[in-house]
Amino acid sequence: MRYSAKPIEDYGRFVDGEFRGPSTLPALKHDLEAWNLAYLSFNFDAKPVCPFPEFGHLVAMTMRTDLTTGISHPAGVPLPRQLTVRPFLRQRPREFVSTMLAHPMVRNLPLFKGFGEDWIKVIFERSWIGGEVADDGLEEEAGLLEMRRLMDRLSGQVR
Repeated sequence: MRYSAKPIEDYGRFVDGEFRGPSTLPALKHDLEAWNLAYLSFNFDAKPVCPFPEFGHLVAMTMRTDLTTGISHPAGVPLPRQLTVRPFLRQRPREFVSTMLAHPMVRNLPLFKGFGEDWIKVIFERSWIGGEVADDGLEEEAGLLEMRRLMDRLSGQVR
């Protein structure tokens, strides 16, 4: 399942005669799960070129983090996919975010370490893109309540 409405190659633009966009990042180009994570983590619709030079590296390291230990492994080190975020990135976006926010190792993920709670807010907000919005606005209100509850859980408070 691809989270983005368009293929990765459709995001980007030419800058000084050179195409720049997520498909030019080696960690994303041929990896659907990494692209899903990147798409949730940054609004490529609004800005086709990510202004954070470390973004691709943080996505790659997050993909190679062992969720049982919180340790990120270098490329080439064998790591069973079931120990990483990869299986969760096959879920629907909202399910992925709920799973991540409930996971005890979320603070060990390189994207969290790099962007902090702002990353959590971004992936939560972007996970609702493409979701059905109820006409009565109750779904949006429920989403805000869920976000508050999950952020409280992340910070150690319980509601």
